[in-house]
Formats: sequence, C-alpha cells, structure tokens
Amino acid sequence: MTTHYEKIPFVWEEPKPVVQVPERLIFRSLNDIGIEYFTTTVSYAITSSLDRSDQKAVRELRADQAAAKLIAQVSDDFDYEPEWWQLGFNNADELVGFIQPVIYRGCRKDNLEEGTIYYIGVMPKQRGKRYIYDLLCQATQLLQQIGVWRIFCDTDVLNTPMIRAFQEVGYRQYSSPWQRPL
Repeated sequence: MTTHYEKIPFVWEEPKPVVQVPERLIFRSLNDIGIEYFTTTVSYAITSSLDRSDQKAVRELRADQAAAKLIAQVSDDFDYEPEWWQLGFNNADELVGFIQPVIYRGCRKDNLEEGTIYYIGVMPKQRGKRYIYDLLCQATQLLQQIGVWRIFCDTDVLNTPMIRAFQEVGYRQYSSPWQRPL
C-alpha cells in the first residue's frame, strides 16, 4: 500500500515588480563555496525538514545520501548556472540557509523561461527567525533577473513557515492541494 501526502502548489507570474530582498543576509554562490559545502548544507537542513518526502528520504538513505541524490537529480529535468545556487549567511557569518533556483527545459515562452525553486532550506538552529522569507525573496529575484514568465513551486501542507513565506512574497496558491506518493 502506497502512502500519500499533500503538497500545495504556488505560482508567481510576471509581470510583477522586482522582489526586494531584505538586507539581513549575505549570499555566496556555488562558484564561491563549492559543491561539497553546498551538499553538506543541504544534508544538514534535510535532517529536520518539515517535508514528509524529505523525512522519508533521510530514513531510507541517510541525510548525506539523500542530499547528494537530490542534487544529482536536478540535472535530469532542469537547467541552472552555478551562481544561481546560493548559501545565505547572517551578519555574524553564520550559515542560515540555501536556495536552488532552476529553469525548466523546453518551457520557454516569448523568450522568457519558466522556473522553480528546486529546493530551499533553513538551517535547523536558524529556524523561527523568518529567514525563509529572505531566502525566498532572493531566489525569486534571481529568477526574475534571469527572465522568467512564471515560477511554479510547491510545499508540504504541513510546512506552514514555507506556505506563509510564499504568500508574503507574492506567490498565489495555484490549485487545491494535490497528493503525491510518499
């Protein structure tokens, strides 16, 4: 028997004003920090993710393998540049979280791309400080600068901080929650 969980889909559609990113974080790209550090960051964040599919992956594979698999799979369906993937640090130079904006292959419309935030996360000890808002603003602005016509995202129905961040940044719920196999 397959267990299911629900995801809420959100969409950002242009034209909209460029998202303003709060100045609480300093962002460093994959070019600056390297794939190993980025993967370790994802591994650390995924260990206490609110997304049930992440929790299952950690149970089955361990956090380091789940993070490595997640990062390896992105190239199957999406395009990205290393400078798009970023880590955010607060002014005390503490790692806060990461963003992985990507664009879909073959979804160009009128010379604009269609994107998504493949993965986004806040370090466990930094949660509860609204950093997910800052990270989502950065990822959205980056996709706007690349030139997207639409950004599709989703999150687990139990991930209230992410739902709230989508709403506050200007994403709208695209449809009713939908089920995915767990």
